[in-house]
Formats: sequence, structure tokens, C-alpha cells
Amino acid sequence: MILSEENAQPGNFEEEDETKPLDPLDLTARDIAIFKLAHEHRYIVYSQIREGFWKNRTVSAKTCYKRVERLVRSGFLDKGYSSRKSLDVYFVTAKSFKILQDRGLDSGLMLYEPTEWFDRSIDHDLKVLNLRILFRDLGLDSWTSERVARDRDHLKKVPDGILNIGGKRIAIEFENLGLTKQMVRYQAMLNYYRQHENYVLLFLIIDGDVKDWLVTVMDYDVKRVWITTYRELTQKKGDAVFENKAASFALCEIL
Repeated sequence: MILSEENAQPGNFEEEDETKPLDPLDLTARDIAIFKLAHEHRYIVYSQIREGFWKNRTVSAKTCYKRVERLVRSGFLDKGYSSRKSLDVYFVTAKSFKILQDRGLDSGLMLYEPTEWFDRSIDHDLKVLNLRILFRDLGLDSWTSERVARDRDHLKKVPDGILNIGGKRIAIEFENLGLTKQMVRYQAMLNYYRQHENYVLLFLIIDGDVKDWLVTVMDYDVKRVWITTYRELTQKKGDAVFENKAASFALCEIL
């Protein structure tokens, strides 16, 4: 039995009856939402499942942990391991992928099959997924992942995420651990967003200490480019300050 996908948002899920036998496993809307999120981002980790779908439950209750383990034992999630992060990761399986396909929720993607190097950019990838969960908690859940934009939509220039608000697209670019690009590459990225009007705004989110340098030194369209740090955004959320050369506003004021 598979419940409706409607209202598959954090806090809108029925609680699991822990007295139910393991087999057969009745899938919930929350389970399917987990599958879809992992599928669109290739993988997900336990802390993101708990934050995204059991946010208001205490860790000691272990409700999330028990459910994830049941999904693994029932063949709906595959548990892998990242040696780079010393962390368990979860992948969609052929079984859960078939459920997504049958419900038209596969996002036009093939089943991701992990390679030996699946985690080569795991720190970056997990933080981008954290950002998606954060924006969803702010009520902004229309997000196109990099994988969907590249493999389904075949975009030439693929942001780390695309946020759609009322039909207007906002490009999300996340830069991990400071100056991962040379100055000329940052400028090329900013030039692209100046020249292409398919995005009304660019949110450039920096995990490092170069935000002020980017704000003051780079050349960009101050009507469209807003810059903040990963720490600022994850700590203050809707009240996080985004800035450029001309102004600074809280995220809730920009949107």
C-alpha cells in the first residue's frame, strides 16, 4: 500500500505505528518524498532525512532511525559509505525507483548507480542539499537540482540549484571552502548571469572567508546578484543578510 504524495512536507506526515510487523511494509508519503529527494541529488545522509522529515521529533525517540533501517532492510534504500566523510549515505534502489516511476515522480532521471568515486565532491553536494531543505522549510519548495537540470533539462550552464518562485527562476551557486575558483573563473560565472536573463536573480552562497572580497572586487549586476555566507544563511535562515556593492537586505525582504 502506498499513501498519497499530497502534503508530503515536513510536519504533514502520519506517525508510524511501531507495532506493525516489518513485512509487508506500508510505504507512506514521507517515504516516497525521501526517495524523490535522494534520487534527485544522487544520495542523502541520515542527518538530512531527520532534519527534513522528522524535524520536530527528539533524537532519543529514534523514530527516524527505525524507519530508515526498515526501508533499508525492505530493499527501498541502499546504505553505502563515504570514506571521504566517514559517513553512511543512502541511495535509491531499483525497488524504490520503480515506485517513483509508477507515480510519475522520477523527475525524468535514470536510476543513479554509485561509482567508486561517487563521493568526490560530497562535502559540496551535502551542503547544497542542506540549502534545499532550508529553503523548503521557508516555504520555497520548487527546486530543480543540478542533476535534474543537467540530465533532464540539458542546460548548458548548470547552477547548483534553481529555485522557482511564482514562475521566476533564481540560480543558486554554492562555493565551498573559499576560493575554489580563480578570480577569472568567478568573473566568468558572474558575466554569464549578467548576459543571460533566464534567471531573475543569482544567490551566491560562500562557505569561507572570501564573501567580502567577492562583494567588493568582482564586477556584476547589482540588481540581480546577491551574496551571503553559508554560515549566515544556515544560522539566520529567512533573516540572513544578502548583499552586493549597492545594498544589503534580509532574505525575506528580497523574496
